[in-house]
Amino acid sequence: MKFKSKEDVHNRAIKILNKPQKELIEELNMHIKGNKNAMGDVFEKWFGKEKDSASKPDLGVVELKATPFKKLKKTKNGKVQYSAKERLVLNIINYFDLVKEDFEHSHFMSKNNTLEIAFYEYLSNIPKSEWFFKYVIIYQMQKSPVDYEIIKKDWETIQAYVRNGKAEDLNEGLTNYLAACTKGKNHKSLREQPYSTNMAKQRAFSFKASFMTRLLRDYVIGNKKNQAIIKSSSDIQGKTLDQLIYERLSPFIGKSTNQLKDHFGITNKAKNINNVLARRMLGLKDSKNNINGIDEFEKASIIPKTIQVNPNKKNRESMSLPPFKFKELVNQTWGNDSCDLYNYLNESKFLFIVFQQMSNGDNIFKGALLHHISENILNNDIMKVWIDTKNKIKQGVELNYKKNGTVSNNFIKLNNQSVIHVRPHAAKSSYIESTNSNQLPTPAKWKNKPSNYSDDYMTNQSFWINNSYILNVIKKLID
Repeated sequence: MKFKSKEDVHNRAIKILNKPQKELIEELNMHIKGNKNAMGDVFEKWFGKEKDSASKPDLGVVELKATPFKKLKKTKNGKVQYSAKERLVLNIINYFDLVKEDFEHSHFMSKNNTLEIAFYEYLSNIPKSEWFFKYVIIYQMQKSPVDYEIIKKDWETIQAYVRNGKAEDLNEGLTNYLAACTKGKNHKSLREQPYSTNMAKQRAFSFKASFMTRLLRDYVIGNKKNQAIIKSSSDIQGKTLDQLIYERLSPFIGKSTNQLKDHFGITNKAKNINNVLARRMLGLKDSKNNINGIDEFEKASIIPKTIQVNPNKKNRESMSLPPFKFKELVNQTWGNDSCDLYNYLNESKFLFIVFQQMSNGDNIFKGALLHHISENILNNDIMKVWIDTKNKIKQGVELNYKKNGTVSNNFIKLNNQSVIHVRPHAAKSSYIESTNSNQLPTPAKWKNKPSNYSDDYMTNQSFWINNSYILNVIKKLID
């Protein structure tokens, strides 16, 4: 098949929708066995494209990509929320070529400027042979000027590391939309780099899972509701998203919450006034009392959190991460694409926006800090807690009903570990099937179990970043 334009490609892509994988394999006379990328292979074959590692776009005018998405739990208003299941891997990075290129004429842009992306739903409860493509879109970077500028800066950040002989220090948290993800059979997949004798991990350019989630929600599902802190591409030209964030917040350092309320004309007495002020400092005109739902942050997997420090320079609150499903966690492997916690922390940066209560009663904005958890901490302290949690769920969580009506468990607690711990993530505790619980893969080991409690369900849990770890990260802002 020959395609003269991207419109020809898209029209062909539309015809693949809603056909089960097994039907497509039969129609295309394919033989697939044990191939985890079967949907990608089927999508390429649909266009008459054979697998290869060519440096040019698959069809001359368009690069073909297939990627999974998943349904999340329903929101409070009853609507189903959708999320990308994983990052979208683009092309392998050749460190020697990268240092010689400029972005507009780079191999990356030549290959990925126009993508035909096919989304299929990841359904763990049905055979893969029944999976089908549900949505197809053409994504053109240059048609989204703000995205384009941020992606360009990300590419230049990655290039700068290689030019400085630091390719071995690349990680996905360094950038915002476009990342340099590891790509190889294992951690021993290494490559030479031009300005250092140190071997570096083989990496590929990829769009973060958070960026793919926003593409899915904004351009496919069509439920875009987030506000953006960047109003036009001129706001971001010549700077990174990180620099823009600091630029927006820095003029307000040292001002009290009362001064900030006067400055922004805020008269309400919101419980989460720090969040309201953070949004206004970032340039958002709304009066929402949470710091979530910012377009660029969700695309870049920047997790904002206002931190309140007391006069003794202590913060009380730990920070919750997304809740996990017990039955899914026990089937995951640390460090690969299946592991939700690893992927979330590996891609994400935390934006800590810090306020401090002073001895005179004033609450002062002390500044902000973007923080990415290091690979060393991720693969040591955090991995140990994750493995411990996985093993306890697999073996049967130990639960103990106490006289005061609470239930204790044997997960790692706040005072047992320096970085993360496990605790409930639900509106109320539940040990029966409900919206506040999920099913255990192995029956719980109970002590003093009430007769109306189940062996098979437990209150929703999540990993939490310890308040002491956060305090150590932000201490230079409050010393």
